[in-house]
Amino acid sequence: MKVCRYICALLASLVVPVAVAEVRMPSIFSDNMMLQQDADVRIFGKAGAGERISVVSSWGAESAAVADADGEWEVMLRSPKATNEPQTLEVKGENIVSISNILIGEVWLCTGQSNMEFPVGKDTWSKGMVGWEEELADSDYPDIRLFRAEHQLSLDVEKDDVAGKWLVCNADNADNFSAVAFVFGKRLHKELGVPVGLVQDAWGGTIIEAWTKMSIMEDNPEYSEVLEKYSFDKMDKAGYPWKVPSILWNGMIAPIAGFTVKGNIWYQGESNVFVDKHYKEALTNLINSWRHEWKQPDMPFYFAQIAPYANARSLGVRDAQFQVWRKSGLKNIGMVATVDVGDSLDLHPRHKREVGERFALWALAKQYGRDVVYSGPVFKSLETKGSRLVLEFDYADGGLSTSDGLAVKSFEVAGSDKEFHPAVAEIKGGRLEVYSPEVAEPVAVRYAWKDYCRVNLVNSAGLPAVPFRSDDWSIYR
Repeated sequence: MKVCRYICALLASLVVPVAVAEVRMPSIFSDNMMLQQDADVRIFGKAGAGERISVVSSWGAESAAVADADGEWEVMLRSPKATNEPQTLEVKGENIVSISNILIGEVWLCTGQSNMEFPVGKDTWSKGMVGWEEELADSDYPDIRLFRAEHQLSLDVEKDDVAGKWLVCNADNADNFSAVAFVFGKRLHKELGVPVGLVQDAWGGTIIEAWTKMSIMEDNPEYSEVLEKYSFDKMDKAGYPWKVPSILWNGMIAPIAGFTVKGNIWYQGESNVFVDKHYKEALTNLINSWRHEWKQPDMPFYFAQIAPYANARSLGVRDAQFQVWRKSGLKNIGMVATVDVGDSLDLHPRHKREVGERFALWALAKQYGRDVVYSGPVFKSLETKGSRLVLEFDYADGGLSTSDGLAVKSFEVAGSDKEFHPAVAEIKGGRLEVYSPEVAEPVAVRYAWKDYCRVNLVNSAGLPAVPFRSDDWSIYR
């Protein structure tokens, strides 16, 4: 008996304990979530290496995968058409993860810096959007779901999760949610009559490079200035670690990259005004790389042109954003003009309803086939007519007008000396004739080409003309 006990004890000591790795789902897959309708949606998570995972849905779709050596797995699951009937997912491995109260509808990313993060209601850093009381009074929408990624930094490692949870839209949950995203999502929900999911992933005071994967930047000389200027040692010492290149890609975007969405709305650029020479390439690269990481090569990507502000050098970024929209060759992108809703004294203008509505117009027209005007007038061409320049515009069907009934504001013209002077702009149907008594032979025209200016030129839909310049002269001195 003693010998038996000894042998049993010896054998027990030789057995290596086996850790059972549980199936883990990132927070973006949780109760109350929204899945993109009528799509092959990507479901992913972590488990033990080699563990077999099966995913079973309440609508009858199922799939299976085996976790790789790092414990990562993913499956593609076909989603049904939009429904507000609550659905479930069961993810089975060594354990079972059940996700309930899922709706199927339209899912949009809502990303950027402080003007995307700016909340509907009043909190510690904002006074709330203009009309926040009315917005919160009209916020009880159980078929709108809200996910807000919490702030998270990661210098070198791409995180596999970020804190956050899906919430049913109501006054309490919308109060501290992105105002632009909320207005955008509510408009889509009302127009389309389907559930809408909004994923807020934003952090104020951040440069575009913080949201960009490091492999995109490290061997590209266009980023050398930013990588040096915003290195971790400098930014951490200065108390701005969130400005470090790739630190938010790693911490906040990588954990949700690949979560199937309809598209993305982006409001960022204010923090790049002092490193703006390469913003065109930086925004182009961000769009291309996010589409690649999401495995959605045609993912719609709409961005807001940053608003005028008297105390910031915003022209370079605004010009770059316009160039990306009109001259980059990227497909399925668009730009929301905010030139008429800026605040000369505040980098965070409170007129967020207009911005959210304009984002919605782009989506409604381009993704959902609605017959709506989605852009204000955009400069198309000019011809010289004596001492006048005759301008033609796209998005000016129905003619041009002014929002206040007064004379057109904020035009300038220049001769070959490149000196600009205030100009008179006369509306002639869908055209403008622009001239200045100080310029006998004008060759170039600019509109709203100031850090801050007041504007009033609109199309028949009331959307503001987009700031522009006809010249290609350097804006840097």
